[in-house]
Formats: sequence, C-alpha cells, structure tokens
Amino acid sequence: MFAPLAGVRVLELAPFLPGPFAGAQLLALGAEVVKLEPPGGDPGRHLPDALFAMNNRGKKSVCLNLKAAGARELMLRLVAGFDVVLEGFRPGVAARLGVDYETLRQARPDLVYCALSGFGQHGARAAWPGHDLTYLAAAGALSRPGHWQGPARRPGLPVADTAGGLFCALAVVSALLRRAASGEGAYLDASITDAALSLAACRGLAPAHSRAHLHPANDVFTCADGVELAAGLLEDHFFSAFVTALGSDGAPLADPRFATVEARQRHGDALQRILAAVFAGRTADAWESLGAAHGLPLVRVRSVAEALAEQGATVAPAFAVRVDGARLPPPAAAAPTLGADTAAQLAGIGYDAAAVGALVAAGVIPPFAVECA
Repeated sequence: MFAPLAGVRVLELAPFLPGPFAGAQLLALGAEVVKLEPPGGDPGRHLPDALFAMNNRGKKSVCLNLKAAGARELMLRLVAGFDVVLEGFRPGVAARLGVDYETLRQARPDLVYCALSGFGQHGARAAWPGHDLTYLAAAGALSRPGHWQGPARRPGLPVADTAGGLFCALAVVSALLRRAASGEGAYLDASITDAALSLAACRGLAPAHSRAHLHPANDVFTCADGVELAAGLLEDHFFSAFVTALGSDGAPLADPRFATVEARQRHGDALQRILAAVFAGRTADAWESLGAAHGLPLVRVRSVAEALAEQGATVAPAFAVRVDGARLPPPAAAAPTLGADTAAQLAGIGYDAAAVGALVAAGVIPPFAVECA
C-alpha cells in the first residue's frame, strides 16, 4: 500500500475547510491525523453541506478547552508525541491559547508547525477575518479583466480554501523531508490569499482593457434541451476541427474573423453570439457525442452525483493522483464523533482515570468526551 507518511502523527487545530483539507491530504498519504476541537466542536460540523464529513473522514477527535487553566500542561504533553501541528486560527489567537509554535516546540523541538491563515501572519491584512469568497476577492480572482466587464461571480467551488490547504500539505511534506535529512523542525506561514493569488496571478499580466484573457470559444453554452455544455475550443486546431465537424452548420464560423486565437479574441462578441445560436440547435448529449467522435473537448455539465456514478464511486477519491495505476482507497472510517478519541489519547500520554477526572473537574475536558469513549 502506498503510504509514504506512515508513522507520521499530525495534530490538527484548524476549523472549517482549509486546515482540515490539508489534514485530509496528509491522512491520504498515510499519516495519522488527530483533530483537536473545542467543546462546541469544529464549526464546520454545523454546516449543512458535506464538507466536514468529507474532509475529516478517517481522523480521530480529541475535545479540549484550550481556554481552561491546565490546558497548557496537557497540550505540551500531548504535542510531544506528534510530528506536525496544523493551526488554522487568525494571527495572535494561537499565542493567546498557548498553542503557538514557540510554546509547543518546547515539548517537541523538531516539530513541523504550519500556521494557515487568511492573509498570513504579517502585514496590514493579517488580522482581517475572512472566508473563501473574501480571499478570492482579495487575490483578484473574482475580477473579470478584459473587454467584457460584468459583475464578479461567485465560483461553484471553494477555490481559495482548497488551494491554501494543498499548499499547506505540500509545505508540510517538504518540511518533513528536510527534517529527515537535518533533524530540524520548521515553522511554516501559509496564506490562503497568497495561494489564491498564485492561481490568479496570470490573469493580471495583461493590460486592464486587454482581451488576452478572453477566449470566446472556451466557455459554457446552453443547448437545445436547456442543459449546459462546456466547450474548450481554445486552440486553432480544435476550433477548425469543430467547424469541419459541423458541416454546413459551421458556415457562419468559417469566417476569416475567427481563423486564429487572436482573431477570435478581437471579434469575441460576434463569435459568442454565433456560438450561442449553434449550440442551441442540438442537445447536450448530441454535442458530447460529436465531441467524442471528432476528438473535441465538448462536455456536458454534470452534477457531482453524476460524476461519481460515472466513475463507479459513491465518495470522492481521498487523493487525486493515481499511484502505480490505482487510486488510493478512501479512509475506512467516517468523520469522528466529537471527542470520541479523547480518553484513548490521554491514556496514551499517561493520564489515568483519576487524572482524567481532575481534567474534567477543571473544565479542561468536557464530560461527554470521556463518556463517549
């Protein structure tokens, strides 16, 4: 089994999506991930979508009130057995709670600590609150540069949060490789906005009124049955092959104004009107069949459920890269019940029943976290 991070233990102090997404990637690569949650649980538990269930499957849960007296001593004992800490608070919060890098490295000098925040640990925006949409706005990813100006649109996926989580996971793996060679830990400062900016930056290289980002034949169109179709007719050879495949229906597109990428950009408004009329003439399935027959990137817009069913799956893959021709299996366990592993983790660092009872009495551990063991 492909598990390069087997034996690596990760303590996750991160709510919502970015940090848990990073933890999920590390878990998929073989790490053990223990999620540390406050008595009310990760706020993501209370959202109506499936993000929490998907990004926390296979993890363990420890419930701990970091604000209680006595929590600091417990944290130092706990973190001594971990290789990595993922922290997802706003700058300054970890220090106030006693779980910052300088504090925790006292117990584990070779600790790899990644602080994942919206805007990084330093700078004028460091203290700003935010979520995926606001990080995308700050990174310029919601803007629509070029001739066709219009309102910013909310993307259908949490692009900034997942990009931040991926960069975080990559940085952690890199730091673990360095530690294996040098014995040194690392402090990693990961910015979700910077992650989004790294994806969006290529859009900012052209003048504000340039058409350089506008590809009118690379868009989503509505078909005769009302279903949407993604057409990726970006390159000249795809566009030319599409026109040829249409036969007589392609006559309006066999125009010198549309002969090259640059020409199509210059005459984008006219081309989009023609393409909209062309795609409205057939069903989405008919267009997809045409694409398959002629090697053209024409794909009907699917729901997530349809996409999974077509792959013969009921859940998304744990890791998006095939290894030796096979997908890594998803975690066998579902997302943990809040605090389900608290007692076991405490026992593992030497807390007996009396000591655990004292922690409960002091408000460090909620009673239900021990009772659910």
